[in-house]
Amino acid sequence: MAPRLLLGLVLLLGAVTASARPVVADPAGPQAVRTVSYNACGAHSACQNTVDSADGWAAKFLSRMNSEAGTADVIALQEICAGQYEALRKVLAGYTSVRAGEQEPPGCARWGGSSTKFGQAVFVKGAAADFTSYQALVNPDETDVPEQRWVLCVKGPIGNRTTLACGTHLATSLPSNGTPVMLGAMERWAAGAPALVIGDFNAVPSHPALVPVRAGLCATGPFAEADAGRNSPTAWASAEPYAYRLKYDHAFFGGRDFTGLRAKTADIDLTPVEDHKLLWAEAQPLERTAVHVPGDLTGDLCPDMLAVRKDDTLRLYPGAGRGAFGSPRVIGSGPQWNGAVVSHRGDWDGDGDEDVVARQGDQLLLHRNTGDGSLATAVEMKVSETGWAHTVPVAAGDLDGDGSPDLVAASGTGLWLHRGRITADGGWLSYKAVRIGAEEWKDQEILVPGDVTGDGKAELWARDAAGDIKQYGYDDLAKTLGPPETIGNLPTGSRLLGLSAGDGDGDGLPDLWYTTSAAGLAFHPGGAPFTETGSVTVGTGGWGYFSHLG
Repeated sequence: MAPRLLLGLVLLLGAVTASARPVVADPAGPQAVRTVSYNACGAHSACQNTVDSADGWAAKFLSRMNSEAGTADVIALQEICAGQYEALRKVLAGYTSVRAGEQEPPGCARWGGSSTKFGQAVFVKGAAADFTSYQALVNPDETDVPEQRWVLCVKGPIGNRTTLACGTHLATSLPSNGTPVMLGAMERWAAGAPALVIGDFNAVPSHPALVPVRAGLCATGPFAEADAGRNSPTAWASAEPYAYRLKYDHAFFGGRDFTGLRAKTADIDLTPVEDHKLLWAEAQPLERTAVHVPGDLTGDLCPDMLAVRKDDTLRLYPGAGRGAFGSPRVIGSGPQWNGAVVSHRGDWDGDGDEDVVARQGDQLLLHRNTGDGSLATAVEMKVSETGWAHTVPVAAGDLDGDGSPDLVAASGTGLWLHRGRITADGGWLSYKAVRIGAEEWKDQEILVPGDVTGDGKAELWARDAAGDIKQYGYDDLAKTLGPPETIGNLPTGSRLLGLSAGDGDGDGLPDLWYTTSAAGLAFHPGGAPFTETGSVTVGTGGWGYFSHLG
């Protein structure tokens, strides 16, 4: 771990450095994955390695690693010089590697090699043709720092199944040590596959920078830490300037894909002082069970957003984790979308995918999801009520807890509950509507967060003209809404169109998104009262061209 660096703002620069061929499933099935992370401290005089040559260093590292941890599937190294990396490549036969680092500190000259560049490396067991390599800077705007900070990943057959394995070296002076940038890159690269990340996070176990890491990625679910709860001394502790304290190194594995995590540390005697210990971690494969994430249309387990644009198009914005969305695609176009009201909470045809309910003109239509967010030809929903043009219908999820999705509709006569019932010919609103709210609901903005309280029934959120946001539950006995609870205030003048697509940042709590008066998109994470000051900008420019979010 290098001395503290003055680092600035971060942004994401991802680069694919190799191509991969499809991975054929191994008949033996997934196997345990072993990882090793080690800070080589290759350039700093205070902890520089004492062996005489790069070849000697590589041989000793391999010998000590194998004796302490056994053969590793993934090896991540930080603060490694080019000469060390090249020597290690020679002795790690049968491994594929990716390396990044442009700085050339004087300390790297002693190792020889093709250059004196300094940075990070990741090795994975297997042939290069089977893997795709990625790299992203977490401090790309800085060219005059002693060390750039990277997340390096390799994706391919690790443990007999396609997995994204990453190594990193983060910095305390970056926002949240750089973990949001790292996770954003991993989200895109994993694309739903199992994932793990190991390395030097510059963080003790209680550091808030690890909170978003533990939340994990959309598809992986929360990351599990291999040595959670242990204050193992994986970083040297002594006088300044190296006054580090406990567990700066970590190993995280996707909780939906790994179990049986184990870890240990070892001093492999490669420096004159105990800078960093080797961190070994092992995880057993876990077969991912069927998971449904409310708000997910594309099947990647991230909640997605629908937006009706004023050019008569319906756009799907795929969830990208941490409250952000990826590039949109048009999934509907034509005059029928002019002024449409859309929502997508609930599987209305029983095929396991969330579907889209839309009010288009005077009709209430069901647009079945074909599995990736594309929409089948619309069919009219079979309900006795007519005259939808003057209502705001919203698919609310399972409001009454009977296992079928429901719909609420606000109009001049109040708020009406249309109970759903999945039938053999599709999901229809086939029960008589019941009024569950008085006339003032015609002026409320209805938001559908899903099951907030964990009682198996969806709640409703509603914002009034004063900006107050209240939460309502359905009362089975009274057949109406229960008493409201105020959960925030977002002024209608600065927060325009709202959406609750579900849990957008992986913390288990439903969130809110709003277009802003500055034509941006603001993310309001759940867990605290919703306020303007508690938001994060996740979209800039162009968001004033939408008439409805759903």
